[in-house]
Amino acid sequence: MSLQLGTALKRGAGHVLSRAGLVVLVAYAAVMLVYQLSFNTLIQPLFAGLVPPGADPATATTGLVTLPIPGAVAGALVVVTLLAAAVVTVVAVRTFVAGVHDRVPRRFLTDRMGFAVANVAVGGVVFGLAVLLGTLLLVVPGILAYIGFLFMVQYIAVENVNFLTAMRRSWRLTRGNRIRVFLLVLVLLAVVFVATFAVNFTLGFALGAVLGTGVSGLVSLAVGMVNVVSTIYLLAVLSDAFVQLRDGTESGPANTRPTTDALGA
Repeated sequence: MSLQLGTALKRGAGHVLSRAGLVVLVAYAAVMLVYQLSFNTLIQPLFAGLVPPGADPATATTGLVTLPIPGAVAGALVVVTLLAAAVVTVVAVRTFVAGVHDRVPRRFLTDRMGFAVANVAVGGVVFGLAVLLGTLLLVVPGILAYIGFLFMVQYIAVENVNFLTAMRRSWRLTRGNRIRVFLLVLVLLAVVFVATFAVNFTLGFALGAVLGTGVSGLVSLAVGMVNVVSTIYLLAVLSDAFVQLRDGTESGPANTRPTTDALGA
């Protein structure tokens, strides 16, 4: 079956704007906000060492919004929030693939979550290295690796397989549709770029006019929240694309969706 780009984009928006989708979005936003503040707190001392002799040390940190906590606590929070982000990602994919709009089933949060998070984390590193290596080899292999392994997370979250099996199945799933998947990714990247630029420019201008200088930290947080929305929308769109391709190649009719009971079976 040929991937329907418009359908994936439309359904993705519907998933995110549903009750379950908004719950996932708020959870991810909260996790990533704590992560960004903790990360800022962790790296703030590095800027103090970059202050030129005779300059005011305060000027080196005014661009960062931080938490009033020790660096060790901030480092621990960074690790915890990264793990929490992986959990929310798995829950989001399970929710979007199942087409659940009312509420997020409890089993999506509990079903082999440790296994899924570990494989998403390790698989993400392997995925990144594969894309990097492919990019160094004349770019095109990197693009092929990115497109071919794009649905790794969906297979891990929904079918409870390890990352190697997920990468292999994703490669097979995209065969024959890689150009359309690539076009879908381009559209998503364009949406993210436009949204990020709009927020960065308009909010930066507005805050600068009202508060004066030293608002880069607030703008950075706002851009981070735009990236949160973009990430959840990307997961929703890719999850719908995954269902389209999987149903078309493995399960018969394209309009059938997996039930919530099938996930984690």
